[in-house]
Amino acid sequence: MAYLEFEIPVRSWDSNDREILIARMAHVGFEGFAEDQDLIQAYIPEEQFSDDRFNRLVDELGDGGIRVQYRFHVTEEQNWNEEWEKSFKPVVIGGEVLIRAPFHDPEKDLPCTLVIEPKMSFGTGHHHTTRLMIEGMMGLQLKGKTVLDMGCGTGVLGIFAVRMGARRVLAIDRDQWAYENALENAERNQARLLEVRLGDVSCLEGEMFDIILANITRNTLVQDIPAYHVHLKDGGTLMVSGILAEDVEYVFNAAYQAGLDHQGTMEASNWILLTFVKPMVNR
Repeated sequence: MAYLEFEIPVRSWDSNDREILIARMAHVGFEGFAEDQDLIQAYIPEEQFSDDRFNRLVDELGDGGIRVQYRFHVTEEQNWNEEWEKSFKPVVIGGEVLIRAPFHDPEKDLPCTLVIEPKMSFGTGHHHTTRLMIEGMMGLQLKGKTVLDMGCGTGVLGIFAVRMGARRVLAIDRDQWAYENALENAERNQARLLEVRLGDVSCLEGEMFDIILANITRNTLVQDIPAYHVHLKDGGTLMVSGILAEDVEYVFNAAYQAGLDHQGTMEASNWILLTFVKPMVNR
């Protein structure tokens, strides 16, 4: 499959502007990113690229004070995937969880080490939202619980839930590459209690969970929160991220309309994690 590789100079940008750019580009279909001090490389399948949609994105960012300059060319999938691997560094979260790739030295492993192959799937621990989700999960009682990870990407959250003692974890992604990557990572981490499924909320008929995790885009969250409510047990927890601070009102509105109660908020560099609880029903 042919991809378009975009190169965006960001030497003078701060970390928040970089994060906003990557989030907005992901929202319009970009599937992979490689980042260093001077440059962000972003990749999208050639047939999925819309010139009009991308130009609108550039204009919107410019209105917000983020001026985007870029050049692009056609490349092959394996070329930029290798570049992403070169930029992948181990990540320690909360001083307790280490996320690294198979090619990193295992001598510095922590008791809780997750080995994640950094392919095109989202969820390597480098993005603020993944770190927020891991930190949020560290505050939950997962032992013996049933957990759903929606938009699982690499499967890192589901693998961590297994490590935290969940008795059953279902990870779902609608992207074929993410599905295959999550399967590989589950096997690599011996997460035998993790089931990986290709699909979306429509493949959850009749299933109920104690905890639902969703680190995805704002629009998908707003659309799917009513379904999360249906599949969440009374007293269960919904934890969501992938949200910029200016977008939280949309998620709050969807959650409140679905009948969920806000329990907590975490923030990192303008990215937000929200935790909701489904009230117990008096029977």
